[in-house]
Amino acid sequence: MADAARPAPPDLTPEPPPPPGIEAFALMRRLESPGRRFGHAGGPEQEPARLGQEIRLGPAACEVARFSPAEGDGPARIALEITGLFGPEGPMPLHLSRRMLERMSERWFAGSALPEPGADRAFLEFCNLLQHRMMALYYRAFAEAQPAIAADHGREGRLAAMIAALAGLGLPGIAEALDDPAPVLRHATGLASQVRSPETLAALLSDLLDAPVRVAEFVPYWQDIPAALASRLGRAHAGLGRGAMLGPRVYQPQARAEITVGPLGLAQYRRLAEDGPERAALRRLLRFAMGEEIGFDLRLVLAAPQVPPPRLGAGMALGRTGWLGDGAARDRDDLRLPLDERQAA
Repeated sequence: MADAARPAPPDLTPEPPPPPGIEAFALMRRLESPGRRFGHAGGPEQEPARLGQEIRLGPAACEVARFSPAEGDGPARIALEITGLFGPEGPMPLHLSRRMLERMSERWFAGSALPEPGADRAFLEFCNLLQHRMMALYYRAFAEAQPAIAADHGREGRLAAMIAALAGLGLPGIAEALDDPAPVLRHATGLASQVRSPETLAALLSDLLDAPVRVAEFVPYWQDIPAALASRLGRAHAGLGRGAMLGPRVYQPQARAEITVGPLGLAQYRRLAEDGPERAALRRLLRFAMGEEIGFDLRLVLAAPQVPPPRLGAGMALGRTGWLGDGAARDRDDLRLPLDERQAA
């Protein structure tokens, strides 16, 4: 019992140790949450835990010397052995570490709020105010170079910026043109190539629509010739068989592709058949991935079990949402829609 002549004895209740062999960075990673990350907050009260150093003179036996979970309004506390200003590996002279250990063992006063009641830890706690920021920034430098840790925080961090740049979303404002940039980020490796293969495009669109997608290349069509570019007698480049063209259209076999989506359920089929938000999102994603050099047709496939029976007055459009005959016999794939202003034939 404490009296005027001596301090109270230390509490003999053992403190719960951290998990055996846990690494310091692994423990700090577990404590992080959205908006509360080490090295990113404006103040220590906004970080997951308070960091400090456990003074020692010999080699470190573990990375985490002590972990105290948060209680009430107080933060969690982590005492580390592997880094800091003091100790054999620290930049401060070793005699300061020895002097701090002596002060902590003299037990000048009692304090139940201290990690070791009765120990004089004033100078160490003052130094930990400075070391907390250094340790937090040290962990931040480590975490930003680790893809697994960066993936815990979604689109935050340097890795997310690198993936966005790889996918073509690195400049400000580009991602805002898309309804949802997540499918683009998931297929960043395929979009990094300047040559976009049909397989890459099919995987990207399938991710957006959550449906099977196939892409057919070299779909021929008749392209209208503007009146100003039509051949006229008496003008240059009007030699028959050389630069002149007969008729208002030209057969174009290499500037168009067809996207087949399905088999689909009836609800999604109707949403894509209408020129609504879902088809607009598809059009914007195509423009981002392929540019405007290639035109696209959209062929929708309705699954056979989803084909509705024909009924008069049910708001059905023949060939789009209604068919004559046995509707459940096969998948319906006869609806083909252009996705741009070019004429498809």
